[in-house]
Amino acid sequence: MTSLSITKVRDYISEYADQVKHHGERIIVKRNGKPAFAMVSVEDAELLEALEDEMDIAAAKKALRKGKFTSWEQVKKKLRL
Repeated sequence: MTSLSITKVRDYISEYADQVKHHGERIIVKRNGKPAFAMVSVEDAELLEALEDEMDIAAAKKALRKGKFTSWEQVKKKLRL
């Protein structure tokens, strides 16, 4: 994984976008020397979304098994809907 300053990425955004898109490169972009965000391919982003969805579903199933959930009626009442 490559790590670059935001200034360098800004100056060469097209080139780095091509590296990400065509070569699957992952780039960490730093602001003031600290990681700020990452540039990843659409495929990587979609995979991350799918993994997060699976984790959310697993957590929801576990909460339901333990009886730890809030009914829709309780949510509406709390939010005054």
